[in-house]
Amino acid sequence: MGNRRLSRKRLYQVEKLGQKVDLESGAGIKDNIVSASQHRQGQEIITEIAIDLAASGNILKDGGGDKDLIGHASLPSYITQLTVAKFGIVTEVRVVVAEIIENDDGDIGGDGIDLVAGDGAAGIADGAGGTANGGGTRVDMTHSVRVKGADASALVVNNGLADKYLYICSAETSTASSPMATGKIIVYIHGFVAPDDL
Repeated sequence: MGNRRLSRKRLYQVEKLGQKVDLESGAGIKDNIVSASQHRQGQEIITEIAIDLAASGNILKDGGGDKDLIGHASLPSYITQLTVAKFGIVTEVRVVVAEIIENDDGDIGGDGIDLVAGDGAAGIADGAGGTANGGGTRVDMTHSVRVKGADASALVVNNGLADKYLYICSAETSTASSPMATGKIIVYIHGFVAPDDL
């Protein structure tokens, strides 16, 4: 068996696509996941998730109040569960806005969106307040995450998101139950795996 060499062009194409990962997303948002892939850099795992909030086949709804979920009105809308087995020890979550985020009323609040790491998997966009995701902790973004090109991240300490369910939520009060009109985001999850035993 010969030694097969990869051209730089082919290597670029392979690395660009990364390895597909099954997020096991909730039924209320799985049809909004454009792609999900992972890249490995030594012990670091970088997961990239592209999401279309206003996909024609499943337009998500705005939960309304601060920390209310953006998702389906009656189906679980978590992006994924942040297990160590799949994502490593998560140390950072980042969001990049690829298309302006607005609902049908032209509103989503001046601060746009945040992410919430919920304790439960049943969260929906029901306008009933931040408890819809089973409690949980906001993964605060440090900038206004709404306009195209917005890029915000949050550091995670002490493996604080292990086994939590990741949701999208409003960062301030907006119009409850209004369908999303536009909005595409890319979520990056940075995690690390423990090196093998010696």
